[in-house]
Amino acid sequence: MPNADLTDAERAVAAALAHGRAVDLRTGDPAADDPAAAASWDPGRTVRGEVLAGLLLGGFDEPAAKPRLILAGARITGALNLAFAELPFPVTFQGCAFDAAPDLYHARTRFLSFSGSLLPGLTASNVQVEGNLRLAGSHVTGELRLPGGRISGNLVLNCARLSHPAGTALNGEHLDVAGHLRAQDGFACDGTLVLASARIGGAVELDGARLNAPGGTALEASNVIVQVGLFARDVEADGEVSLRFARVSGPLTLRGSRIRRPGGLALRATGLNAEAGLFLAGLTAEGQVRLNRSVIGGTLGLEGARLSAPGGVVVAADGLTVNGSLLAWRGLRAEGEFSLLDATITGPAHFEGATLVNPGGAALSANGLSVGKVLNLCDGFAARGRIRLTSAQVGSRLCLDDATLAAPGEVALKCWRLEARELALRTAAPIEGVVELRYARIGVLRDDPAGWPRAMRMDGLSYEVLDPMLPAAGRLRWLRADPDGYLPGAYEQLAAMYRRLGADADARETLLAGQRRRRAALPGYARFWGHLQDATVGYGFRPLRAAAWLAALLAAGTVVFGLDVPPPLKPGEAPPFHALVYTLDLLLPIIDLGQEKAYNPQGGAQWLAWGLIMAGWVLATTIAAGLTRSLRRT
Repeated sequence: MPNADLTDAERAVAAALAHGRAVDLRTGDPAADDPAAAASWDPGRTVRGEVLAGLLLGGFDEPAAKPRLILAGARITGALNLAFAELPFPVTFQGCAFDAAPDLYHARTRFLSFSGSLLPGLTASNVQVEGNLRLAGSHVTGELRLPGGRISGNLVLNCARLSHPAGTALNGEHLDVAGHLRAQDGFACDGTLVLASARIGGAVELDGARLNAPGGTALEASNVIVQVGLFARDVEADGEVSLRFARVSGPLTLRGSRIRRPGGLALRATGLNAEAGLFLAGLTAEGQVRLNRSVIGGTLGLEGARLSAPGGVVVAADGLTVNGSLLAWRGLRAEGEFSLLDATITGPAHFEGATLVNPGGAALSANGLSVGKVLNLCDGFAARGRIRLTSAQVGSRLCLDDATLAAPGEVALKCWRLEARELALRTAAPIEGVVELRYARIGVLRDDPAGWPRAMRMDGLSYEVLDPMLPAAGRLRWLRADPDGYLPGAYEQLAAMYRRLGADADARETLLAGQRRRRAALPGYARFWGHLQDATVGYGFRPLRAAAWLAALLAAGTVVFGLDVPPPLKPGEAPPFHALVYTLDLLLPIIDLGQEKAYNPQGGAQWLAWGLIMAGWVLATTIAAGLTRSLRRT
């Protein structure tokens, strides 16, 4: 285009371009220079887009000392079409206003800046910038398109405002940034921010950002790869934040952020790999936090978080792996089900002081959970709803000391097949609901009689030591709390512990109490026989009682037959009568002392003799049954 056809502003750009001099058309009045007021600017500040493109692509009539475009305060009218352009020099727009979205599709340049500018959009798919791409402080009212772009420096969006409601505000799918992506210091995005499958060589910095996509996705960063870390502290996001299958080599933090997606997914992070930890301390999330099959290195921190999905699953972390610690404590409050099904935590898991609320449902679902060290549900921990720990494995200690558990009419604590070296059940108050410890394997079980629940199922429970070491009379009340009635294994397990500790009397008392409880469930004839065994030998656990009965019957028979000597059956052939030996011969059904067959008592003595014979058989039978039972348990 001939120089005569250029405006003054365009001639200034043409003259300055070859030597890298700045062309500043601003007045110096910040209000007047605001790009939003470009419609009222002096026509002398206008540069036509097609002219500017021609100047940038037309080469130089004289040797260029240091070519560079620096244009400030201009209004760019028409289309700035630089698609497929090769611009081997920096291009800087500062505080400019564009009437149409610049087109840099497949363009290549060394440095590109739109700082403080107003753009109705930007088409820069597959753009290559050998340096930084800056939109700091800019206002983009349409879609900012950067899919497939390659930026060897940083992408800077600090203080920028992206406005494309109900659509994609920034499309950075498959974007490759060798440096940092900075979008903080008041960055606001009205519409979806897409970083799906992007590669960021440095850090993603979103601290203090405002992301607005009500009912939709505020941040779509599935499959993103970040080398240094993803920092999104104090972010306000109205819409879902998606980090599905993202990989972050450094820390990933959303400390103090707020995500609103009621009834849906607030944080979608299935398959996330956060190699240096995931930090959600102080996070407020209205909607589900999903971490299924994620791998967290170091720490998963949820301290003081406020998570809400009433009636649903508030934290879905099934199959989660934490190669370090889970810190869900210090004021964490979760409304809904906190699910850790088949999760693995190599270090400790802390829930001290946390509150989990899901009345009528599961407050904590952790079936198949594996914790390498302690699992602390203690020190002010409260759960309104069921806690499920079926088949959980705890490397050292499962602690519920000073906890409050409430699931009235339901199973409040289910620990089927739990394995732990220590279980501490000294809760702040008796657990409201049933506690199930069936087939659990515990090293040391610590509890407090004052806090025993009203119902506790213990069939198949095994333990080595109970603390405190109560006498059998105290522990029997504990066993009677089992609503399933008499369970042989529970009594035998307690008796075995007493025997290991040398308390044989407590062991016998425990087994005797078990037989008595069993008797209550038997039919009438069996109950009668049980009472006989109990009265005579204490089911084999009171052998001296049989001796006492024998001595009493022997004394009674000796006295009676000594005063009323029975006549011999064959006078002259009977051995000399001896009342003591005769009574023994009647009482001992197997031994024959020659007295019983030689004499024939009459009247009342005859009835006594028959009674002694029957008593002898009863004693012999009950002693045999009791001793057999006793020997079988030794």
